[in-house]
Amino acid sequence: MTVTPYRNMTVGTHARAAVRDPRLQRVVLVAALLACSACSGLLATRRAPTPAATEQATVGRSSRRAGGPRVAVAHTPPGLVAEPPDVEPNPIASDSTGVARLVRLAQVWHTIALHHPWVATRGVPWDSALIIAAPRVRAATDDASLARAYRRFLGVLGDPVTRIENAVIPEPVAIAVESERTGDSIVVVRIAPSAPLDASDSILVASATARLPTRVLLDLRGTPIRNSAAGATRIDAFLVRTGLAHQLVPGTVSAPPERVRRIGVLTAVDPRDVSREFQDGWQQPAERVYLGHAPDTRRIVILADSGTALPGVVLALLDAGVASLVADGEFQDASPVQRVRVTLSTGLVAIIRVGELTNGDGSFDVVPDTIIKRTVSSTNDQAFLAAMTLLRASTPLPLIDRPLQPHVLPAATPVFYDTTAYPFMGARLLAGFRLWSAMRARHAHRDLYDDDLDAVFERVIPRLEAARNAEEYAAGLVELSASLDDAQGSLRGASYDAIVGTAALPFRVRAAEGRVFISDVLGDSVTSSLQLVPGAEILAMDGFPTVAWLSEHRRMAPASNDWTRLRGLTRLMSRGRVGDAMVRVRDANNRERTLTVPRREAYREMAPTVERPSGAPARTLSEGIGYVDVERLSDTTLDAALTTMAGMRGIVLDLRGRLAIDDTRLLRRLASKPRAMVGRVVQRSLTAPCVVAIREAVAACPDARETRPWWRTVDTTAVLGARLVALVDERTEGSMERFALSLEQMSAVTFVGSASAGAPSWVTPLSLPGGLTVGIAAQEVRRADGGQVQRLGLTPGVDVRPTARGLRAGDDEVLTRAQQFLQQQLEPTRRRR
Repeated sequence: MTVTPYRNMTVGTHARAAVRDPRLQRVVLVAALLACSACSGLLATRRAPTPAATEQATVGRSSRRAGGPRVAVAHTPPGLVAEPPDVEPNPIASDSTGVARLVRLAQVWHTIALHHPWVATRGVPWDSALIIAAPRVRAATDDASLARAYRRFLGVLGDPVTRIENAVIPEPVAIAVESERTGDSIVVVRIAPSAPLDASDSILVASATARLPTRVLLDLRGTPIRNSAAGATRIDAFLVRTGLAHQLVPGTVSAPPERVRRIGVLTAVDPRDVSREFQDGWQQPAERVYLGHAPDTRRIVILADSGTALPGVVLALLDAGVASLVADGEFQDASPVQRVRVTLSTGLVAIIRVGELTNGDGSFDVVPDTIIKRTVSSTNDQAFLAAMTLLRASTPLPLIDRPLQPHVLPAATPVFYDTTAYPFMGARLLAGFRLWSAMRARHAHRDLYDDDLDAVFERVIPRLEAARNAEEYAAGLVELSASLDDAQGSLRGASYDAIVGTAALPFRVRAAEGRVFISDVLGDSVTSSLQLVPGAEILAMDGFPTVAWLSEHRRMAPASNDWTRLRGLTRLMSRGRVGDAMVRVRDANNRERTLTVPRREAYREMAPTVERPSGAPARTLSEGIGYVDVERLSDTTLDAALTTMAGMRGIVLDLRGRLAIDDTRLLRRLASKPRAMVGRVVQRSLTAPCVVAIREAVAACPDARETRPWWRTVDTTAVLGARLVALVDERTEGSMERFALSLEQMSAVTFVGSASAGAPSWVTPLSLPGGLTVGIAAQEVRRADGGQVQRLGLTPGVDVRPTARGLRAGDDEVLTRAQQFLQQQLEPTRRRR
């Protein structure tokens, strides 16, 4: 099996259009969406040929025997037809039945968005289609209206294979295999899809084709069966078993392989080469080869209809140009490609294509050479007569030029109602669908969830429906994103900021020993008049006791573990709307006070600068020991900071935060090894659709996993050569955590502090309607030995945690312990004393 990566064409990523009027947006959306009628696919409808025209018709693709050149046929898209827009429904939540219907719609949208090949190659505006279809499916009251809504939805694809069917379809009556020979030596073999293909059928075909003439008509028409792909494999084995395949194949031919989408492909390991987009690819098995001894003069015509699923040997003959295909009406299941079934109701089921055939000439799927339109008034089998006329003609069989490239819609992306923070209902549901889909299929840590993702999704859908404003809409997505259990998966955007508040109090808080303390205070007239000082314990916030506040806001802070959740909640504690907050504090003398503290937008911008002492990011702690605050390094201050550290015997690196620079320059001065494997990158890929609950997916839909070593190489000629100690805690996440992994493998560093955040993976922003984004880690970063880092973090060699006493005294106990450790390592005699 071969895997070919491609850049995922996320058709329907949210464009920031200049159109602001919602009514005008809807008109633009409908016009853009209806352009999908141009992507009717590769099944080009031909006019029904007359017998006379059939005898001399050469529709373009010259046969292999004729030796003519291949010419690509250009398909002109038909004109657009606009439909009136639907009325926006009221923001009301559906009942349990309606929510279940929307969950099934999400499953259909998710399966097609990820696995239908045409969404990746033909510019299908699939997200736009969902925006329009969601209210229609939501409003369906019975199977008839539900089927109409889905048929309009799936019509965007223009794919006859992907369709709606009745859930209960009676099995077709078995039809015996037939064979006849005409007076002018034409053998007609009829094999219906429902034929039993038992021993008697095998004997009949073997005897009828023992002395096969030069002209053969293979009639594969019949009532379609439930699993057409399996039926095609069954007929293929029958043709090989009876010897008919060997008598039809001239020499060696290969059936076109079927390619399917592979969701998740690891294309790079170096962080500088990691794309900010999701990477997908194609996978296809090896070709099926058929050997035969048919003469080159043999003429073969295949007769098929909507119930036919062409076997592999027939596909090989068509691909090699040694047979002609006549279609009796429109095709439906001619391509024996993989498909899945999604139950929509007790009476309806969706059939979804998840693969496409790749022919040897670069075209895709099956295109008939001639299509005979059925007429009700005719009593004759016109398709059969046309096929016989082709066999009796003296000219070469008419083989068409198949289009080498599928038709692709213009690159313009439809408007998705995300120019405002409060999208329409269809777009609100799309946001939930997109996030749920990415968590199910793209998140590298989906097997580490604490919550049942599908159950959370069902709770969120009514909230998205009933959202009356941007804040209520974002609040529903916050609950879903919290289930990521990833500290880097926080929701971002204006409406999320409106929930947590655009203002902040003039202080920061930290937790220690199960209590919450003010750790840093902005020095201004407000804090001076209120006598706010670091070390005061917060007993209540906005009328809620601290413990109750933390419990109430637990789902507002995405977290990899308990310590990152507490970090996120304490950061949110000072946030809120502009105005006054009631804060009850207790000072070191056990004096309790209730203060009215203003929240201001300016404080929100100033707060990050007070957590650690201001000034230069590098300084001297004591003789021979330096300190570098890595979070505060910039491209302009890096060289100066490292120059300050020249000649130091020991350096304390403060990694408690996020990295804002390319760490290569920093590693060049700190690493003692020029090259090392600093970790492993694991890519999980979906190779087939998974339509079961996420709790069952681990056993029912195993992922394909690709693991590559992550090597780093730096020039160490200018290394400082000092003994290194690195401070880590729950604030060490993302790029800083990856830097810590590199430092661990490329130098003799000792970590001091507490466990890091456990969120080291690269994050891809997932765009959602309303200007919101959520970070999704598509690859997992592990230790060099394969050990897990996600949700566990890096364990320090010297465990030190802030205490209530230290916070009250304003002492950075972690830094103090690191300095003591370095002095003990640099002065062994003092250590012995």
